[in-house]
Amino acid sequence: MKYFITTIIFLIGMTSVAHALVISEIMSNPIGDDSGREWIELYNNGEDSVDISNLTLSVKGGAFLPVTPVSGGTIIAGHSYGIIGSTVGGITKFLQDYATYNGPLLRSTVSLVNTGVTSIEIRLQGVSADTISSYTAAKEGSTYSLVNGSFIVTNPTPGEENKATVTVQDDTAVTPTQTGTVSTLPATSAPSADIVLYLPKEKMVVAGAPSTFSTYGMTRAGKTIENIRYTWSFGDGGQRTGSSTVYRYFYPGRYIVEVDGTNGLVAGIGRMVVRVVSPEIHISTIGFGKYGNYIDVTNPSPYELDISGWRFSVDGAGFPFPQNTILANGITRFSGIAMGFASTSVATSTVVALLFPNMEEVLRVTQGEVKSFPTQELKASSSNSSSLEKKISSTLYSKSNRVYSVKNKIQPAIPSVGASTTISVTQQRKSEKDTRIASFFRSIFK
Repeated sequence: MKYFITTIIFLIGMTSVAHALVISEIMSNPIGDDSGREWIELYNNGEDSVDISNLTLSVKGGAFLPVTPVSGGTIIAGHSYGIIGSTVGGITKFLQDYATYNGPLLRSTVSLVNTGVTSIEIRLQGVSADTISSYTAAKEGSTYSLVNGSFIVTNPTPGEENKATVTVQDDTAVTPTQTGTVSTLPATSAPSADIVLYLPKEKMVVAGAPSTFSTYGMTRAGKTIENIRYTWSFGDGGQRTGSSTVYRYFYPGRYIVEVDGTNGLVAGIGRMVVRVVSPEIHISTIGFGKYGNYIDVTNPSPYELDISGWRFSVDGAGFPFPQNTILANGITRFSGIAMGFASTSVATSTVVALLFPNMEEVLRVTQGEVKSFPTQELKASSSNSSSLEKKISSTLYSKSNRVYSVKNKIQPAIPSVGASTTISVTQQRKSEKDTRIASFFRSIFK
């Protein structure tokens, strides 16, 4: 009889512990990629602390999965919260989305369901603590939350008291109508067009080069909106997602880019024109002067080109251009001191290449034979920006001020992936003879 009474008291104690822990919020459909970003919030509605290190959970009647501590310990104090985050590659991304959360965080290989009806059960020390026997996942970016004893769709509030509102914009909210344990939003069959997306009216990029595209959305009153998902359509069949993304066009032309922004409640569309041009730039001079090596790059086109993140490769050593490097029409001289190749040895076999940020080669030149005649200075002709004119200086050749000139123009069309264009500096067109050099030597030996 004594053993029976003890057993009853133990079971009553276990039941009180189990009922102290409840599922209070479920994020099964984050905006964007779900991997490692789904989570379940637990609430301890009792006075005593609860250790959840031995907790297991099951989704849709599946196997019960254990949890592993990440941060904040495994103890949920009375009337406090804990989070169990899903994982990708064994890591949960919960704190990337909710950096201010500082309560107990654990992870599990659980995968939540986005569509249809599902269920969740949690067990503490093998005893069922709470069960949601049937529920429909909330819309993207919203959570299924316990408010006043019933589950409704709300904004995510991990580690905080759930509120029966869904935010449309910063200072406007709607309250869901409850029908049993399922909520509906009043007259929101389609998102309202209340997001203004900000992006450039026009952008110019180089074919083959990875380029960054960015936007952000606000209300017409200039207030921020949370949880916006951006979807880009680049006009050539390509798509990307995110407020900032990197994209490559492979063919020159004029493209119309559209980006959609929505959080499921409000939406907006932005548009821009992208002009894609061929990289018809070329390395025109590899020189050595008073301040060390320098490289001249000629842009024969009438427009400016953004070459941020591109790089020189000098015999395999990389020298990247900083962000916001703009190549003007004509010749731009890049200082070896500024870029770091001032003391690099340059010989007749030196290979200089120009690379995209993704290390794909745009063009390359091979250094030619050093000319033993007066210093040459390359200038772009004012009448034709794509041609180069040699000008023979009256000063005699000086080793400390020598210039290696690339005579031929390099005009790669659209660089093929894995292919490169090799032009030798020593390569000369037989039909192009400069009689001024011969005249100069004849004048010396008269």
